[in-house]
Amino acid sequence: MYNDEKGRRIMALSITHYVYRNTRLEDFHAECVQMDRNFYRIIYNTVRTKLKNVRELQRYIDSFPDADLTNKATLDKLINSVPKELQLKFIRYLQDIMFGLFFGTNWDTAVQAEKIRANQSYANYVLAGKFNECCQNGCVLNDATMRIINKDVHNRIYTLLTGGYFN
Repeated sequence: MYNDEKGRRIMALSITHYVYRNTRLEDFHAECVQMDRNFYRIIYNTVRTKLKNVRELQRYIDSFPDADLTNKATLDKLINSVPKELQLKFIRYLQDIMFGLFFGTNWDTAVQAEKIRANQSYANYVLAGKFNECCQNGCVLNDATMRIINKDVHNRIYTLLTGGYFN
């Protein structure tokens, strides 16, 4: 499911929203906070936790052969493909991912970013670009800054997803 190029782009955007955009970041953005090292740590911890879920659960979506999850029988089949002890967690994850499929339709198309370094954590990689740069430079988290950061984070999530890092 979502294994063709169009599907991978849709899924990368949804994962970007799940991991990064639809988090406490939105509250900070609404307040136009100044970004610094403390802010970086707060968002890093959120991204790290969410990426652990992606690494654990995305494989079930990726390996599922049917892309139509609007049918209850198909959805039940997907949920039953997950080990029993993970099913509730997977249902919550799937809800967030499916909800995220409707966001960011006006975002730029993701492109490949530089590859993750050996032994680099996924959260560090996702935030290592423009987000880290803005934190180091004390940028204000306004709309213009968000646009720049969102694009970079989205590209990095897309790079991880298409590189098979979530399988």
